[in-house]
Amino acid sequence: MDNVCVVVAGSRQARIFLVQESDAPRAPVRLIERGTLGNPDLRTRGRSVTGRVRTETNTNRQAGPVHPIGAQRARHEVELERRFSTEVARKAASVARNWTTGSVVLIADPRMLGFLRGAMRSALNPAIRVKELAKDYVRLTTSRLRDHLTKDGVLPARRGGAT
Repeated sequence: MDNVCVVVAGSRQARIFLVQESDAPRAPVRLIERGTLGNPDLRTRGRSVTGRVRTETNTNRQAGPVHPIGAQRARHEVELERRFSTEVARKAASVARNWTTGSVVLIADPRMLGFLRGAMRSALNPAIRVKELAKDYVRLTTSRLRDHLTKDGVLPARRGGAT
């Protein structure tokens, strides 16, 4: 089997797996987890430093007229996700550092996938193929992830006709 790395990512967490052949009759491949990354910048998302829920407007009468701050927060969150995707791409590239051939499969929600796409292409060797799947699988267990990837055609199907 060719070298295959699977990156399952969301805005708060990313997991990196290597695909390895298996002798088990019902599962021809195994997913070996090589790393887990967390996005500490989004840990307190939606909360102030004191732990209270943030409001969407400036309600301080002495600060002037009330104005929405949600747009600024949204831009900040996008920047935090972009930085996290760069970190995930670096970690995946370190897993595939010595490969001359192979593929990296990116699995993330559509927004995160857009960030990962650009970061991954600049971090990887050009000979390594990048495949994409727009799904949110980051919270699945390893065995359920393998089952979903088999259904989606990313991993080979089980032997003996069982699906």
